[in-house]
Amino acid sequence: MGLKGLERTIWLLAAALLAGAVSVQAGTPVTETVPVHMPPKTLEVVDTAPVLEAPGGAVRERWAAGTLLTSDRRRGDWVRVTGHFPHARWRPMTEAAWIHRSLIRRVRPAAPKRPVRRSVSPGTFSLTREVLVRDGPGGREITRWSAGRRFTVRKRQGKWLKVSGHFPDGAWEPMDGSRWVPAEAARDIQAPEDIPLPYGAERYIVVDKSDFELRVVQEREGELEVLFATEVGLGMDDCLPPEQGGSCYYTETGEYHVRWRIYEPEGIDWCIPDSMAREPEYAADLARGKRCFEGVLGRFALNIGKSYAIHGTRDLESLGKKATHGCIRARPQAVKTVWRYMREGDRVVIQE
Repeated sequence: MGLKGLERTIWLLAAALLAGAVSVQAGTPVTETVPVHMPPKTLEVVDTAPVLEAPGGAVRERWAAGTLLTSDRRRGDWVRVTGHFPHARWRPMTEAAWIHRSLIRRVRPAAPKRPVRRSVSPGTFSLTREVLVRDGPGGREITRWSAGRRFTVRKRQGKWLKVSGHFPDGAWEPMDGSRWVPAEAARDIQAPEDIPLPYGAERYIVVDKSDFELRVVQEREGELEVLFATEVGLGMDDCLPPEQGGSCYYTETGEYHVRWRIYEPEGIDWCIPDSMAREPEYAADLARGKRCFEGVLGRFALNIGKSYAIHGTRDLESLGKKATHGCIRARPQAVKTVWRYMREGDRVVIQE
């Protein structure tokens, strides 16, 4: 090859390299395709966030607000997770994980590995086991609380709940001093939210004795809508023989009203009244000194007057039958739905 030929070859190679560089610049920016290293940072998730296998890829898991993570590289709007704090101690990620930068924020450098204390919606909790109560997250032991202890919460830090109040004598009292309990030992027992009533609407219950059905009805602008229906058990509508006490039990027709609603997160207890003490079905229990039964009525009930209540039952075989002492029984989950629909003062119509 002559000198001119060699020059031509070098010129063609340079042109090809230049064209390649231009094609990269004309496509997706390098910062979008190549991870950019940055100084290590501790970050906090600000809202429920999907964690992906790759930028824009499949969802690996979802992290709640307040979760802490570390990162030292970025790809466009995506941040690669290099580590996290599953038990308040940093652990490296064993698999690729990416999170969108709009869902995270940098933690204050003064405490880069400490979960941020944040306010949460007020709630009532119950302990599922005995715990040590501390003066701060992982702090000094103050006392012990047993399983079933109830308390309220307004703040959270990582895996710890700050106690805002408790119920030492059945009534709520604010907590004196800083008290913290582990979140994993607490169960949220806050009553479920009511189902909103549309403006101008009336909502009431119809109990149809002929087909053992309870219906939640909503009336608005002359139109009726059945919102919910469920099978119920009703009063036996009969009197027991004298040797069994002779008491009469009916679910009488008529119009009633919801006098009050009951929510007991541990279950509503029922005790045998004196008027039923002579009935044979309770003889064995009374003989061994057992008069009250824990949680047998479910967690929700509505008192409608005349000693009647709409409540749950464990005896599902009694539904669709005349088997009660006058109350209206239903499946516990069904009573929860009725409880959420109704308000104190709402009508309850019992009809044949």
